[in-house]
Amino acid sequence: MTNNASVSVVIPCFNSATTIERALRSVEHQTTKPNEVLVVDDASSDNTVSIIEQYTHTSSLNIRIINQRVNGGPSVARNAAWNVATSEFIAFLDADDQWHPQKLELQLNAMLTNPACVMSFHDHVFGSSEQFDSLPFAPITSQATLRSYLLRNRSATPTVMLRASVTERFSNTKRYAEDYLLWMTIIASHGNALHIHATLAHCSNPGYGGSGQSGKLWNMERSELSGFASLWRTGVLSLSTVAVVSVWSITKYLLRLFDTFLIPIRRRRL
Repeated sequence: MTNNASVSVVIPCFNSATTIERALRSVEHQTTKPNEVLVVDDASSDNTVSIIEQYTHTSSLNIRIINQRVNGGPSVARNAAWNVATSEFIAFLDADDQWHPQKLELQLNAMLTNPACVMSFHDHVFGSSEQFDSLPFAPITSQATLRSYLLRNRSATPTVMLRASVTERFSNTKRYAEDYLLWMTIIASHGNALHIHATLAHCSNPGYGGSGQSGKLWNMERSELSGFASLWRTGVLSLSTVAVVSVWSITKYLLRLFDTFLIPIRRRRL
């Protein structure tokens, strides 16, 4: 275990005054500290920046604040930090999520053990708790293929670590499912992702139907379908494969729509 690692943590935030300090604490408590923490304020209208600045006064972390004049969405914000990162690895965290204290230690070790791997991810659960159980042993790993990603997005953004040498970036024109398209593009170009079978993140918003972007189901679905079309245009997927995965995606969308319709009914019955 090292005290500092060549990892740049990228945290986009927009009006995140109520959660950003909690996210930064989860980085502060890492058993392996990152080389730098790049916090991108995406033109917030609240006091997010002042909270970050206040936190830096007492923090042991090397925190750099990048201020965006215009709100460009998470893709633009993450790319802005990624493009100036100075470390060998990039790890993404959202402003309303938090990491297990051993996240960077375990994930970095896994990637160093697998030098051909350019992307790794781990498991997560939905919730806002800052409490995690310690992991007494190294988690097992497996390979995640492009085919498995076509069935669903297997990687929540706060679970992903990439080698900084990767030249692909989030699409600046997408505000929904932008991460899903990037993961598939990277795997298609560089090989399978490494799946670390350990719950190393708590994500506040569920995969769909949450209060943030995940709650805008049609926007998410439309962007997912356009992502498949992008992979076809670049020759990654055949037209027949796009047709099959699009039907599967629309089926999932309809099931999610039905499920979100039932949620208020279930609550009224409780």
